[in-house]
Amino acid sequence: MRSHDLLRLPQSLTLAIALCLGPLGVGAPVSLAQQLVPDVPPVAEAVTRAIGATWLTDEERAELRVVHGAWTDADLAAPRRAGRVALDTWDLTSPAFDDPSVPPAWRAEALIRRGALNEALAALAGDDSPQAIAVKADALRWLGRRDEALAAARSIDRLLDDGATQSAVEIVAAARAALVRGELEPRSVADWQRVLDALGRARQAIDRLHWPSLLVEGTLLAERHHPEQAIPALVQAIQLGPKASEIWYRLGMMAVERFSFEDAERAVKALKRARAGHPLALLLEARVALERRDPDLAAQALDRLLEREPRMLEALALRASASATRHRMDEAREWLARLDLIAPGSALGQATVGRYLADARQYDVAAEFLHEAIRREPSWSLPHITLGLLETQTGRDDRSREALTEAMRLDPFNKRAQNSLLLLNELAGYKAFDGRHFIVRCKPGPDEIIAATMPAALDAMHEVVAGRFRHEPAQKTIIDLMPDHASFAVRITGMPQIHTIAACTGPLIAIEVPKEGPRSRHFGLFDWLKVLRHEYTHTITLSQTRNRIPHWLTEAAAVSMELTPRDWSTCQMLARELQQGTLFDLDSINWGFVRPIRPQDRHLAYSQGHWMVEFMNERFGEEALVRLLNLYSTGVNETEALPQALGVTREIFYRSFLVWASEQVRSWGLAPTPSMEDLVIAERSRDPELKAQFESATADALRSTAERIAERIGEPGDPKRDRLSGGEWTRADLAPLDLDESVMGRWLAEYPKHPDVLERALRRSMARLGDATIDPLTLQLVHRYMQARPVDPYPHRILAKLELASDNPTRAIPHLIELDMREEHNNAYAIELARLYRQAGDPGKASDSAERAVRMDPYDAALHELAAAIAIEAGELSLARRHVEALNRIEPGQPRHEARLRKLDELLGGDSKVPPASGR
Repeated sequence: MRSHDLLRLPQSLTLAIALCLGPLGVGAPVSLAQQLVPDVPPVAEAVTRAIGATWLTDEERAELRVVHGAWTDADLAAPRRAGRVALDTWDLTSPAFDDPSVPPAWRAEALIRRGALNEALAALAGDDSPQAIAVKADALRWLGRRDEALAAARSIDRLLDDGATQSAVEIVAAARAALVRGELEPRSVADWQRVLDALGRARQAIDRLHWPSLLVEGTLLAERHHPEQAIPALVQAIQLGPKASEIWYRLGMMAVERFSFEDAERAVKALKRARAGHPLALLLEARVALERRDPDLAAQALDRLLEREPRMLEALALRASASATRHRMDEAREWLARLDLIAPGSALGQATVGRYLADARQYDVAAEFLHEAIRREPSWSLPHITLGLLETQTGRDDRSREALTEAMRLDPFNKRAQNSLLLLNELAGYKAFDGRHFIVRCKPGPDEIIAATMPAALDAMHEVVAGRFRHEPAQKTIIDLMPDHASFAVRITGMPQIHTIAACTGPLIAIEVPKEGPRSRHFGLFDWLKVLRHEYTHTITLSQTRNRIPHWLTEAAAVSMELTPRDWSTCQMLARELQQGTLFDLDSINWGFVRPIRPQDRHLAYSQGHWMVEFMNERFGEEALVRLLNLYSTGVNETEALPQALGVTREIFYRSFLVWASEQVRSWGLAPTPSMEDLVIAERSRDPELKAQFESATADALRSTAERIAERIGEPGDPKRDRLSGGEWTRADLAPLDLDESVMGRWLAEYPKHPDVLERALRRSMARLGDATIDPLTLQLVHRYMQARPVDPYPHRILAKLELASDNPTRAIPHLIELDMREEHNNAYAIELARLYRQAGDPGKASDSAERAVRMDPYDAALHELAAAIAIEAGELSLARRHVEALNRIEPGQPRHEARLRKLDELLGGDSKVPPASGR
């Protein structure tokens, strides 16, 4: 989009503005977490004062009303003012443009917006004003007449110099010309600062109500990757020109780029208020739909627009993108051919299609379009940046480095490109370890302890995952083991922040090392093999579907291959969301990952997706998921693929899932009948004194009760304890724990298998016992509750503690297994299991547990000592040697480690200094 500008205001209007204004300037940078697009912006008080100035003539007052979006019908009787309003509101076919009083630059601007480029040039014939020259440069650029466009843009560059003009209009024209130059030739940081300085003079020293200065400033800052500074400029521009459509569109575009679809929808509504069927509203709706991976909806919006405006350049580029992301490449090229007839040589279409295909992980075909965009407009930085970031995700680092180096030369402001390029240069020095199916790369040094062990474990894991999905990728998968969280985040996104510890782009997986330390550098301990099994499932399913799998399904399949039971908090969340009717449907679940609204939405999307795949496997057989993935590979869309694979409609699948999920929740013991609340209500009605007590209790008293109960139950981190101590309780939560023994006894007799009753009785009994030995009645409650609610680890914690203190601690093993399977970040259970299996004379299982403990904390020398000893006992000398090798890296120069290595080499029958995976 290109901004247009104001004509010079009469001197009396400029005086009115100057006298009525207080300080006005672009505000401080904003947090991108704030609302971006205002609902209905307040008109700046300075505008109201300026319009109300008593010394203005009626004509001058009407002119100000039109400029600032406060016009009346009478104001539009003058064709020139009507033309100005038509341009502001994108009424591109207004008859006002035919009136000779309307400046040629306005008429030409409207024609460019419609794609009538040659007509726009004809309309500018004989007009050599700076505004006309800026519009001419824009038209020439679109027509592929690069040298002429540059000559025109350069001809008014002098107006950016301090003192060259006292017209804000002319400064904005020169700034617009500079934006055109920025897409046709490299510009330096100093060049762009000069433009910003000039715009600052225009809105501060010349005309402090001149919203086009703020619009162009916001546009420049946004395009140069400073959204936190662009937003205040655009919001202030809205307050000065609340009906200027292009400001709303620019804010809406920034909202879409942030996946802030609520903000984008506010921009769409604002545009529709200005004009029914507003072209920019349809363009913005199409962009939202494309970001939401809904090309069908995008195509519908664009077809409505192109029916009215068949030559609109941006609409044609987006329409080609909608076809491309529907996997209709011939159709996409037809749309691009139409665009080429209007704007020959323009790279807009190819760059736009390449960008959306890259987002859809159609890497190779996206790269083809981006290379063509670069060939057409080699000085436009956008396709270079898109191509470079695309290639970082394919693992083709040399290609990425080449593209990003050129992108940085053309656009030194892009932080993603800059960060990615720095990391790529560092990656060139990483050491590689090869397996049959993987190439593991790491920074030379201590991280080789992990990297050297990965290929063998990953090759074994490959057989499991590839076997499940009946598919193998065509090439080895690259695993980049990153030394800290910031470098991992840059590897994936180009920026040093991301919410996870590993990510897959298809042929490449990046993962940070498991390590404790400052949160700014490390995210703590985890089992890297479990995490990589999840990520490699993405690699498999993306390859299998040619990157066409819906987001929720690739995540669901990946969670299903973690091969561990869901944890207690996840079971509680799923049960609660099911009972409250707040599970995602098949249309909304993808956005739980990308744009969560509630704090739990991202976790819910992962967990519910897994739940639906679990249902699919059970109801339709494990081959159903394979059939579904193969359909996606052929280009069948989500709406059609699921019915073809399963033989039922999406609606029936989802309704059947809800019925099955309800049965699951009951089997978990999380939907007991009657509910605890019903029991409490019934007890209140039975006991008048109890009823009166609860009805008269104050909020403070209840809060005190909650805090007291929270101290008595559970452990820190227990969801129930956290809920009570955090104030998220109901009276039903509190009542049972304060009821007397007779009530609890009666409930246990009447409802001997009721999980809530059993839990409360058990917790009361455990609180009463304190550190004393568990009595037989309490032990019976533990087993009854464990049977009634098998997903709660609480009984296993009690029994593990009990058995570990007994004369036969190996009886704790089954309970420690249950706890360890659900543990994500603590290897204490794995360590204890290794010790107990060793004590029980089972070195094989002891070694398995020791290996898991080491994977979670690979820099702990004591763990490697334990794992090496157990491996020797198990007869796994090569494995023992690997742990001693790690010890030699963790504690270099220790003679005992060298001696152990020599002894192990002797036992292994020779020099075994080559690591288990070949390093280079």
